[in-house]
Amino acid sequence: MDALSRRRAATACGLAAPVVALGAIVLATLVAAPETFSWRARALSEMGRYETRTFPLFNGGLILGGLLGVPFGWRLWLAARNGLERLGAALLWAATAALVGIGVFFLGHDAFYLDTEFHTPVALLFFGIAPFAQWVYGSGLVLAGDVRLGLVSVWLGIVHPLCWLGWLASRAGAEGPSAWFAIPEFVAAVAFGSWVFALAAERYRRDSSNREKSAD
Repeated sequence: MDALSRRRAATACGLAAPVVALGAIVLATLVAAPETFSWRARALSEMGRYETRTFPLFNGGLILGGLLGVPFGWRLWLAARNGLERLGAALLWAATAALVGIGVFFLGHDAFYLDTEFHTPVALLFFGIAPFAQWVYGSGLVLAGDVRLGLVSVWLGIVHPLCWLGWLASRAGAEGPSAWFAIPEFVAAVAFGSWVFALAAERYRRDSSNREKSAD
């Protein structure tokens, strides 16, 4: 496989990553047993517990989606035009690694392997790093002259704190401390996945355009 084919394959991975991860999450919510998951009373990660029928679907989707994000991060690194874009690509790598970790260190994994519970730390890493990846890379895009895509990146990053602040505000008078917790989790995941897909789609468009110019 030549260098051009490797870059195109990495871009394709960027298109597939959010489709796989978000698709697995949505499908898992549809097939999960009521006692396993509900938007009102359960976190998304409850569907990843070993004893649930959504265990392979939920965790497998997160792991595969995260792994697909790794080559796409490499593609963004190669195409980076300034330090902010490179830092944003590195943060995307970190976020996708944390996404893999959520699937590997599923809720209750310490009953099967490792004495220490790692699910909460990797989940916090994902939700904490993801918006910074979007803000930093988006700022790099603006600096490089891609103002529209840069602003889309930044604003999709802003969705993260907004949805979490909205959830915290809704805690007043709520029936439980974690009620509706799955909503901000899902909104944040969609904001991150939409950003990755948008970057990959633009990268694919540019690669196709450059290929056509080279053919001419």
